[in-house]
Amino acid sequence: MTTAVIVVLVLLVAFMLFGVPVGFAIGGATMAAMWFCSDLNMVVNAQYCYSGIFSFTVMAIPFFMLAGVIMSTGGIARRIVDFASALIGFVTGSLGCVTILACMFFGALCGSGMATASAIGSMMIPEMKKKGYDVPYATTVVCFAAIVGPIIPPSLSFVLYGAATKTSVPDLFRAGILPGVLIGVLFILMNIFLCKRHGWDLRQKSIQAQADAEKVLTKEEQKALMRRAMKERLHMIWKTFKDGFWALLSPVIILGGIYSGIFTPTEAACVSVVYSIFASVFIYKEMGKKELFQTFLAASVLNGVTSFLLGYSTVFSTFMTFEQVPQMISHFLTTVSENPIIILLLINAILLVIGLFLDTVPAIIVMAPLLLPTVQTLGIDPIQFGVIMSVNLAIGLCSPPYGCNLFVGAAVAKIKMESMFKWIVPYFILSIIALMLITFVEPLSMFLVG
Repeated sequence: MTTAVIVVLVLLVAFMLFGVPVGFAIGGATMAAMWFCSDLNMVVNAQYCYSGIFSFTVMAIPFFMLAGVIMSTGGIARRIVDFASALIGFVTGSLGCVTILACMFFGALCGSGMATASAIGSMMIPEMKKKGYDVPYATTVVCFAAIVGPIIPPSLSFVLYGAATKTSVPDLFRAGILPGVLIGVLFILMNIFLCKRHGWDLRQKSIQAQADAEKVLTKEEQKALMRRAMKERLHMIWKTFKDGFWALLSPVIILGGIYSGIFTPTEAACVSVVYSIFASVFIYKEMGKKELFQTFLAASVLNGVTSFLLGYSTVFSTFMTFEQVPQMISHFLTTVSENPIIILLLINAILLVIGLFLDTVPAIIVMAPLLLPTVQTLGIDPIQFGVIMSVNLAIGLCSPPYGCNLFVGAAVAKIKMESMFKWIVPYFILSIIALMLITFVEPLSMFLVG
């Protein structure tokens, strides 16, 4: 390992330990190593910062962020929650299941794990508390459900990976559908199991009370009772579907437009902004000029932070390429073992650790170009690796001690993050099982890719 690489890594770790913001830590470490330990012209910093942001594909990121902020404040997110509640509000642990399903829907709209945790958590954690859920458990459910957002398309992680590796973003979107659904279903089953075990949120009280009377009811009366319950459920589904129709139509327009070739992912992001404004202002009428200005302001601040990160992450990854770090990593991994399974397990472990300390934006921009050459030598498709990387880093959002989603969830619920640790374990293990399936069962990622 060269002196420049050692300097940049040591400085990066030191800056982050002292609490320096990630963008400044990456930029400062890179510029210091470039100035003292290499012959590169410092103008390269500005050139690659600019090239990292000046990309038609990357332009999708601020627009998806803006769409997510609008949806969370303009009534769209709430209607998604209501529809999810009508769909599965009759099972044990129904509110937890609704939370997971709502995160899957909302994550598919905004593509951000932390935004999903904040938007859905602020609505659902207080409701779960009223239902008798342990608050740390409710917060854990929200945090883990939110990681499905960066996997189910449209996903910011896939846009970033596609931009960093020149991989087809629509193909990445297709590849993320089945893995995202798989993780969401596993989380729902885990929630039902834990709620049944701890006696939280058992089947609806009204239905249970009616069931208690079955001893004195005839079979015909019991059938009539079941038909009435089914009719009420279908009526509720239809009512919430009508109310949330315009909200639920959003992913259909966005994904349908991308897959049909009507518009690119970046154009789809712009369409999602226009559509979410139209639905929030003119259809649901829950957003006025003042609220719209506030959403633009919030999205601008968020985009400023992300763009700064993206620019200097590009400089960092380019500097690492100049120093031949990808070749070093490939040589190291193949030296450790020539078994593709062992190498993939090592790569997964590396990404999980990185996900503890970095958000998905800098992590993907930095690590994707470094690791992709190695996995391609193993015969792994870049699209499948994009899914593997996104799932790894999404899990990192919920991995203590530094998982970003955990900080967001704890702040929303007003609890200490340590109180969540015992509930994190089962969901983390389940996430790792899902990751192993996605890593070693290729059709899960590639079945829908044309």
